[in-house]
Amino acid sequence: RMTDELIETIKTEDKVLNYIDIPIQHCNKEILRNMYRGGDEQSLRELFAKLRREIPGVVLRTTLITGFPGETEEHFEHLREFIEEVRFQHLGVFAYRAEEGTPAAAMPDQVEDRVKEWRRDLLMEAQADISAEWLSRFEGDRLSILVDAPHPEWPGLHTGRAWFQAPEIDGMVYISGPGV
Repeated sequence: RMTDELIETIKTEDKVLNYIDIPIQHCNKEILRNMYRGGDEQSLRELFAKLRREIPGVVLRTTLITGFPGETEEHFEHLREFIEEVRFQHLGVFAYRAEEGTPAAAMPDQVEDRVKEWRRDLLMEAQADISAEWLSRFEGDRLSILVDAPHPEWPGLHTGRAWFQAPEIDGMVYISGPGV
């Protein structure tokens, strides 16, 4: 839950990064209900708009699942429109996999694996453009980078990350030169 108190803390506390990961999984109310999650497309839109309005420079990350049982082409198209509108800085998308013994594995209207994978790929392609556009805003800027390690295959090259990149999730920065 994103309370006003939590938003204010993120906004004003120097020790808290303006980086928020909210794994919504989907935006369709019916699909979310079947996942035993709350919310709907409108409430999610309002939440992300509020976070951007209240927390200057906030970075938003989420994860989505394509092909959950019952997901129709219409549900998927709404999900694609949703990510185009909200424009998350970071996004992970996973194709649903039935796990034996779970309620979802026994649900009707299972989506074919090739459709799940195709939908995932379409969302990731759209996200690649969104991320590239967002990252281009940093061209020419000087950023503080936390250097993680020398690159294992390229002598003189190091890997690191900026404040808006979670380790092993949101990409990395490659650094070379004297004094790294």
